Amino acid sequence: MQIKRVYIYLLLILLLGSFQSHASFDQDTICKDSLIVASYIEGPHVRYISSTRVEAFYIVHDSIKNKTRKISKTFRFKNDTVTFLGFAGNDTLTYIIPDKIKPEAGENPSNNKIVVLGDIHGEFESLLAILRYNKIIDEKNRWNFGDGQIVFTGDIFDRGNKVTECLWFIFQLEIQAKKQGGMVHYLLGNHEMMALLFDDRYVVDKYQHAAHYIHFHYSHFFDKHSVLGKWLRSKNTIVRIGEQLFVHGGISPDFLAKKMSIDEVNTGMRYHLNNYTELKDTTLVDLFLYSNSPLWYRGYLSRTPKYDRISLQEVLKTLDFYHANVIIFGHTPVAKVYAFYSFKLIGMDVPIGDPNYIDQGLLIENQKYYRIFAHKEKERLQ
Repeated sequence: MQIKRVYIYLLLILLLGSFQSHASFDQDTICKDSLIVASYIEGPHVRYISSTRVEAFYIVHDSIKNKTRKISKTFRFKNDTVTFLGFAGNDTLTYIIPDKIKPEAGENPSNNKIVVLGDIHGEFESLLAILRYNKIIDEKNRWNFGDGQIVFTGDIFDRGNKVTECLWFIFQLEIQAKKQGGMVHYLLGNHEMMALLFDDRYVVDKYQHAAHYIHFHYSHFFDKHSVLGKWLRSKNTIVRIGEQLFVHGGISPDFLAKKMSIDEVNTGMRYHLNNYTELKDTTLVDLFLYSNSPLWYRGYLSRTPKYDRISLQEVLKTLDFYHANVIIFGHTPVAKVYAFYSFKLIGMDVPIGDPNYIDQGLLIENQKYYRIFAHKEKERLQ
């Protein structure tokens, strides 16, 4: 009964948002909350408007003049790709948009160079600082990691004020990495799910203001007609590289009991995110979208009213089923990148951009684990 109420609520939000997104508006309309929102340039957001064209647009807000406007251009595909330069403010980046976006494999061969980054939450400068210092990207923020791989364990969204910049950076980094034989894996986190399913509890004022101006809900920026939305909906929930398993929250014993393969988990999660208002069979909704989901589970480090902290024996069952020797996860905050249960679990979610913590990530090199930083040399996990 509770599941049905949640779905009815989400459906009403979606229908209302869809109605509003088609409403006309004056580009010089002043939103009533404009005075308390600092100046910003938000975008680009790119939407497929036909099989041959896309529209790219920015929302530009001037808090001093108390004016907001939309700037847009259309571009045509050439050889299955659109390439354009940023055209608002000081955005001079080059954006490459493929006409088709397909899911990546969930199982990948072993690699001697893997960098793992936890919950970024819109902290763009901190993300760049770690990658530059460790020569993962060059001074122009381009891929510099050869055939290495990067895993983002989810939660790029919310809290910070440069979410869009992070998304485009990772999107373009994927394209650059492939050209050099490398890979970028962006896993779905619970905040990705929230952004796609109209849950804006942690969306900062800048994005709420931009969405309100064009009569959008924030989630409409990432709907199925948007490039970023289509890209996000292609992402995996679980990835295995060699014998290392990566997930945002974790694999709960209840989830493991369903004996779903990596491909079944990834396909199932994409199906639920893409069809949540039209699901005829809701028997797996709890496992995919709620507390025992790989996106929400905290039992590796926490005890809640719904479950106890996981035991080593239960972790070993998960590792055995997925043919892995370690699970690397984010979601539940830790003071430092931390290995426990005899290196069977590694926690990644060090609050990035928080002055109370040191920004850090994980480097896996030649089967050894290191913390990496933005301002000092790597250190071996013990």
